[in-house]
Amino acid sequence: MLRARPPVVAVAMVLGLLCLMPRTGTAQLSISPTIGVYIPTTELVKAASGDEFKQEVSVTVGGRLGFNFGQRVGLDATVVYAPSNLQFSTSGSSSTMDANVLTGSGRAFVELLPKTNPISLQLNGGVGIVQRSGTAYEGVPDNSDVGGVVGATLRFRLGKVLRLELHAEDFIYKAQYAPDPANPSSFDLVDKQMNDIHLGVGIGIPLLGLGGGGGGGGGH
Repeated sequence: MLRARPPVVAVAMVLGLLCLMPRTGTAQLSISPTIGVYIPTTELVKAASGDEFKQEVSVTVGGRLGFNFGQRVGLDATVVYAPSNLQFSTSGSSSTMDANVLTGSGRAFVELLPKTNPISLQLNGGVGIVQRSGTAYEGVPDNSDVGGVVGATLRFRLGKVLRLELHAEDFIYKAQYAPDPANPSSFDLVDKQMNDIHLGVGIGIPLLGLGGGGGGGGGH
């Protein structure tokens, strides 16, 4: 019951941001398909005995949908899939199981260097969700965790329309459940603080410009 509240808060935040955004007449919708790497920085479980569960580094595929309100502010929605493994280490040996990670987020962003520049810089932050699947998480009572996300995007203009985008972001959340080291087929309530780093590269593609002019032409 309590776990249902964060998504409601996330929706309320996004709606509030939409209401607060300035009506500039230069709004633009854009997409950015991405590839990258998922880097978990914290063990999911680290027992006193030395046993531990940790997600492995993985390649990622995903994309983002952006909506600019003028040259400086806007909203982003992102989704990224990592076909990762969960590594179980104990007494000098280790084994792995399929443990995929799907992340999504809704964010507000501000352009520190406007997108009309040849090189532009964006800072963003909002609400993220982390969903786990695969053999390692079969039977988990709840496979989704909600938290915050902060990030930055550096862009390089490619011609008049496209942009090369470099993304770096940190998903900050508490993992509610983790496998029991003594019995990996069962799960313990852990509430473990996690930081998952995502690095990615993509191509920003404008889809729709709304309003007059605005000289931007590029992605979000």
